[in-house]
Amino acid sequence: MGARTVRGPSHVTALSTASHRVDGMEKAGHRVDIPVDVSADVPSVPPSHVARPRAFRLRVTAAVACATVVLASPAAAQSLRGSPASLSLQNRQAERHDFSFLKGSRDVARFVDAGLLVPLEGGPTYRLEDVSFNVARPEVRLFVERLSSQYKQACGEPLVVTSLTRPLTHQPWNASARSVHPTGMALDLRVPRKAACRKWLESTLLELERRQVLDATFERRPPHYHVAIFPRAYVAYVASLTGREKSAVRASAAGAPATHVVRRGETLWRIAQTYDTTPTAIRRANRLSSTTIRVGQRLVIPTPTHGD
Repeated sequence: MGARTVRGPSHVTALSTASHRVDGMEKAGHRVDIPVDVSADVPSVPPSHVARPRAFRLRVTAAVACATVVLASPAAAQSLRGSPASLSLQNRQAERHDFSFLKGSRDVARFVDAGLLVPLEGGPTYRLEDVSFNVARPEVRLFVERLSSQYKQACGEPLVVTSLTRPLTHQPWNASARSVHPTGMALDLRVPRKAACRKWLESTLLELERRQVLDATFERRPPHYHVAIFPRAYVAYVASLTGREKSAVRASAAGAPATHVVRRGETLWRIAQTYDTTPTAIRRANRLSSTTIRVGQRLVIPTPTHGD
């Protein structure tokens, strides 16, 4: 991956906390892949010349109240309010991916060296502010690059990331003991000042949450959006959108070039479309003098830009 720049203190004593384990595989340095129209069923109102008993009026009132509760439930289910259930969901995802809860800066550096955490440097579509460690799981970087590109197009300003991986020694005083920031699978986003941009960002996060590829929460102290990415589900989601294989998406997220074995009937243009790149880029990466390829040939696929 080349030289990596990791921001954060270099000498921090690791916190010895028995409640947070370091998975054996990761400790050894191995890679762990890690609106509907609903009408209320309310009795029709009798003609005005017919007497209306008090009991009937009470039944109508009760029916309307029940209908209001039923209609409000779906909206309440899709919100950015945090809850213990939300934390449990995030922790289950961390367990399913065999993610470790990092204790200190030494653990962070070790995971960077092993390729388990990758750097985020910012750019035209997003910037980092007050981030302790500018590294995260590869799928988090993929998410930031894709979301920020779309946010910049919608709002005309870069997305602001305020936190990524935070080991236990760097958690704020009000952080939950069940926070998944120490795993590298979470990030925090600044709340946009413009109402239209807030609406866009919140609706996008809710839609992705509905697709079960992440869990998003609005937190008030200080105001920000906490987003936990579900890596395998998110990679599958991106693959379904782009038509690329999940392995290629995962390799792209990690910053490593993918490889492709040419199959019968394939052309360089078709392969480039599959991997969201260009024939010229593939030719350059493989030092091809022409667009001619042969069945069984192994091609290096350069990392695409995330503008989709």
